[in-house]
Amino acid sequence: MNGLVLAVDIGGSHITTALVDMQQRALLPRSLWRAHINSNGSAEDIISGWVDVMQQSLGNTNGATHIGIAMPGPFDYEAGISLITGLHKYESLYGLNVKKLLAERLHISPDAIRFTNDASCFLQGELFAGVAEGAQSALGLTLGTGFGSSFAENGTAQEGTFWKTPFRETTAEEYFSTRWFLRRYEVLSGEKISSVKELALMAYEPGYAKSIFEEFGHNLAAFLKEQQPIPSLIVLGGNIAQAFHLFFSGLEEQLPDVQFVVSTLGEDAILLGAAGAWSMKD
Repeated sequence: MNGLVLAVDIGGSHITTALVDMQQRALLPRSLWRAHINSNGSAEDIISGWVDVMQQSLGNTNGATHIGIAMPGPFDYEAGISLITGLHKYESLYGLNVKKLLAERLHISPDAIRFTNDASCFLQGELFAGVAEGAQSALGLTLGTGFGSSFAENGTAQEGTFWKTPFRETTAEEYFSTRWFLRRYEVLSGEKISSVKELALMAYEPGYAKSIFEEFGHNLAAFLKEQQPIPSLIVLGGNIAQAFHLFFSGLEEQLPDVQFVVSTLGEDAILLGAAGAWSMKD
């Protein structure tokens, strides 16, 4: 698909929108908008809030005829029906056809709107316009407050479930998220830190920081080896991935046939992935 697509990232308390030039595979300058949304509000308030921000990005252009939306689950992505309940967000949308509601407000056909799981949009964005552009098979891992995963086959990303996969005495997310670093440093040093970024800055000085990152790399490699077969290309995103240089050795030693690359798109990956869903399906 050529032309413009309106990309939308729906978060638990925010919405971000931007126009994507599908030929250039890039966000249009000055089309990016972000706003807070009360996810505990009424269906009317939520839909109206979303539409207001979408229209800000659309502006006066008539060029964007399609919309790609990154949406948290559970959600019927094909039909556009929200199945979110019991998660303290968007409860009022449960059972509603969100696709039709948005189409009516925006005066477009429901067929012009595609929803994609937000967890898979990171990898879809990298396949569309990032470090994995053009790849047909890849694994995407987001390392941050949680442990996200997605697999791509034939160029299309699907949500993974690594976060709840058993690993050692607990689940993978307890090992491959920010809280593991904070707990591990406190166990070894008896002191508390506030972030992985703080620990990364300490890694160049004598102390426990350097060894903790190395341990993280070895742990992640051990986990991935248990999930074989895995794709030969793995894309890393999230805040922890910015410290890849501190834990890459353990990965490359134990998984020499796998290429690890770090996202350069940052938060833009989700928007590009939402828009890229059109390109990958057409």
